Formats: sequence, C-alpha cells, structure tokens
Amino acid sequence: SRASLPSKPFQLPDMAQDAFAQGVREHFEVFLESFSSEPASAHDTSSTAGGMALDYMEQCKQMKLDERTTLYVDFRHIESTDQSLADAITAEYHYLEDELRSAVRNIMRKRYPEYATEEKEFFVNFYNTSALLRVRDMKSDRVGKLTSFSGTVTRTSEVRPELVTGIFECEICGATSDPVPQQFKYCEPQKCSNASCPNKTSWRLKHSVGESVFMDWQRVRVQENATEIPAGSMPRTIDVILRGDTVERAKAGDKSIFTGTLVAVPDVAQLCAPGERLEMVSKVDARNPTDGVSGLTKQLGCRELTYRLLFLASS
Repeated sequence: SRASLPSKPFQLPDMAQDAFAQGVREHFEVFLESFSSEPASAHDTSSTAGGMALDYMEQCKQMKLDERTTLYVDFRHIESTDQSLADAITAEYHYLEDELRSAVRNIMRKRYPEYATEEKEFFVNFYNTSALLRVRDMKSDRVGKLTSFSGTVTRTSEVRPELVTGIFECEICGATSDPVPQQFKYCEPQKCSNASCPNKTSWRLKHSVGESVFMDWQRVRVQENATEIPAGSMPRTIDVILRGDTVERAKAGDKSIFTGTLVAVPDVAQLCAPGERLEMVSKVDARNPTDGVSGLTKQLGCRELTYRLLFLASS
C-alpha cells in the first residue's frame, strides 16, 4: 500500500522540509507510472503490466515522438487517486514545482534516455483543478498555491529567451561557478568557487551547450471577463508569464483559463519618480575593490519598497 504524505514541517530544519518534498516527488512519480483511466473490468488484472493502458506513460511516449517537453496532467486524476498528494500540490505548488518536474525527468530518463538528455528541461502542466477563480479573486492569500482563473487576453508580448540557470566564469582566475538559479532577476554568484580568489563581481555568463539554461518566455495581459465586472467598477487586470511550450498559445481576444501560481515580485519601477531611470551603482572601496554592488542610486533616497503580483502559468 502507498504510504501517506507527511505535512510540510515549516518549523523544522531544511532536512525535514527536503524529506517532505522528496516524498511528494516519489508519490507523484508512482502516480504517473501507474495511473489508468480504464475501468478495472476493462482489462485483465492478471496482466497489469502488459494489458493496462497507462495514460501518462502513453503521453510520455508521445512527448518523445513530438519532441515536446511538457506533460499535461488532469488534476482530477490525482484527486481521485491520492488525495493527500493533491492537497500537498495545491497548498505548496510553488515550493514543490521543481520536485514535480524532477519526477517527469526521472521517468523520461528511465524510459527514453536518448531523448531525455542532461540539458533538456521537462515541465508539468495541470488542468481541471477543482476551483476556478476570477481575476478579481487573485489576492495575496493565493501566493504559492496551485490556482486556476479565467480571463480575457488583451495584450501579448513577443517571445524572448529567459535565463533559468546560469553558469558563470570568473574573469580573474577562470574558475567555473556552480549552477546559479535565477530568482525573477539576473543573479550572479556571491563569490568565486576558487577559495584563493577574492572575486565577487567580475563574471562572464557561459552560453555553450550543456552550461547555462534558457527557455522561451512571454508576458500576456489578462483582464476580467465582461460578465464578471461588478456594476460601477473598472475591470481588473493581471500580468501572466508563459514559459516553454505554453508561449504563443494565447492571442488577444481569447477567453482563456490559466493554471499556475501567484508570485510577489518587487515593483522596482515604483521606486523611481516620473522621468527617473533606476540604476544599480557600485560603491567601490579603493582599498577593497571586490566588495561589489551595495545599493541603489543616492537620488532615490529612502523609499518604501512595494510589490506586485504576477501569475506564473503552467497551462
């Protein structure tokens, strides 16, 4: 029988939280490898491995044939199979997203190692979640949770490359850094991996195959559906970020359902007065030139840092 998932141990050390995330990944991997939507009577139970049609294993095979990297999962299948797994994904989606992707990557590497190479990234898109919200319902209490909402696309940007994980080379000693995940902004290593090198600021991003990882990225503006706007109110809007296989699938005028999670990011533009340009400046001490970037321009003064909500869509 399948072991139950522990609840996320917020107050325990990182090791305990990692055990929770690993448990979710293992449960999700088992679900993908064993789920079948066929009724039990539709196949011979004595030949489960050979006679049962496994929905997501068939989809993994099709992903290889179509050269896709996204697995689409009906969330109702998870709820009907493992409610504890569904609850964990719903409540901690942003925290668990990397583990869910790792489960898909592990399966693809076991079954199709020639296709699932080291540099290839895989993604999980959920649909048919239990609750469908409106744009007006997208508040801070939904940050980090698996959420679906409907709205009308009003504007789309061009597709651009986004740096996901960066590999950097030290410009002083030539050492190569460990992979640096990007956190909604351009992130460089804190210090050189060479213990004898004092470099903290001089880096060169490495673009070769198998080093830094890029993916397609697109921003779309979504507005409340006309039928959902309260009388006398202005329509609300929210920016949605599309990545990977989901780019170029939404067009202006489409009434769409988006599934993903809300994230709070600093609204840097609000720090500037009208007409000002926000810049980072280096406050370099001549006695120790490797101290690096230490603040914003003095013209900004001391101002309150505001945040805004973005929606990271998986589907």
